[in-house]
Amino acid sequence: MLSNDRIINALSSTFTWAIMTGIVVIILTFDGVITNLPSYSLQSRNSSIVQLFFVVEVLICVFIQFVYLRIINQKYTVNPTIGHFRKYSDIIYYVVTVTQYIIIALLLLILVEIEISSQYHTFILLIQILLSLFLSAGVSALLALRFLLWIKNKRDYLIIAYAAAAILISINSISIALFMSLEMQGKPPVIQPFNFWTNFQLVNYDLHQFQSNVLFASFVALWIASTLLLRRQRKKWGAIKFYIVISGPLVYYLGVVQVIISNILMQYHILNAVDIYSLNVVNSILTKPVGGILFGVAFWMVARSLSDTKISDYMKLSAIGIILLSISNQDASIYLLPYPPFGLPTITFMSLSSYLLFIGIYYSSISISMNAQLRKTIESSVEEQFKFVSKIGTSQMENEIQNRVKEMTRRSVKMLEESSGIQTQLKSEDIEEYIGLVIQERQKLLRGGSNLSNDTSD
Repeated sequence: MLSNDRIINALSSTFTWAIMTGIVVIILTFDGVITNLPSYSLQSRNSSIVQLFFVVEVLICVFIQFVYLRIINQKYTVNPTIGHFRKYSDIIYYVVTVTQYIIIALLLLILVEIEISSQYHTFILLIQILLSLFLSAGVSALLALRFLLWIKNKRDYLIIAYAAAAILISINSISIALFMSLEMQGKPPVIQPFNFWTNFQLVNYDLHQFQSNVLFASFVALWIASTLLLRRQRKKWGAIKFYIVISGPLVYYLGVVQVIISNILMQYHILNAVDIYSLNVVNSILTKPVGGILFGVAFWMVARSLSDTKISDYMKLSAIGIILLSISNQDASIYLLPYPPFGLPTITFMSLSSYLLFIGIYYSSISISMNAQLRKTIESSVEEQFKFVSKIGTSQMENEIQNRVKEMTRRSVKMLEESSGIQTQLKSEDIEEYIGLVIQERQKLLRGGSNLSNDTSD
């Protein structure tokens, strides 16, 4: 019992979460770099160092995924407020966790294949890629749907920006899945170390280009949302520091920094052409974690500002999810079927990171919607971060009210029709219009009560 408590306390520590996330970011960055370097050749990929690194990175990624799943299970089980909203949450939770365990099992199976027979099967690789991508697309679509429902109640630019990002992430995951499926057609069923497939060319170039454009659009949408969420920090950081921090990831992503550095290094003959190419590859891979860290910082600062521990933890899970999703939301050149399959551990994080982002935002909105006192405290704040969580919490509350009133009205209408034998003409639009009027009157009363309490206190 004591050991269980210690494990739970360790998992509950945000310091532990930060350490794990940092380790994953470093590993996935290397995972995306290795196969894109000129030094990655038939000789180097058969070296014991490369083989050992792949084994270590897979085992670490599997372990950390297990830990994240344990954290999710802990937050899902012990939080009583979520119990009121388990109608769909149960289904999503079990689908995600079971699928993620299957993905982990397949990743370990490929590792065992490589260690025992020095080969791996392409179809096993493709199965876990498609599982992770389609699950990520589904969870991101659910998050986008939730944002759209909140927009219906609160037309807020921040919620719109995050809704656009969630939609684009879902589209990007689907496009990567389609690209992978088509690109791997006709490829060897078994990949062995002595076959170096350098002659593989992109067959579906247009689809790959479309996916790259969607990925860029999702990055810009997240950048805009994070900038809006952090804009109040301009006063604390100072205008110059704020704009440098905010614009840095976008400028870096666009390749402006890489071009300047490359020209300087080439002009002064500090590095040769091959070294410059390697540097540019590393820089292009680094754009994703750099951007992801900015997106995560926006949520992490919201979490640190909240006094309620449960909601703060949810926002921190969102921060972790958006960081890992920014890094893993790519094809990682796995379609080239490298040996060992570097890039595969990166893709296996897509589904899990999407779910971390989803539960962080959705569950925090539920908790806020059910805590009237916390909602009032947040609403009275002038901070933009507080306004964001307040609006999603209030929108969630109003959405639940609408659903309950609609259901009660439909039942009442049905009972009336059965008892009287007369068909009513009440339409769904009429019900929604009436509910909207009720919510508006309720908000006026709440504002009036708040003003009255302020006048009394003065």
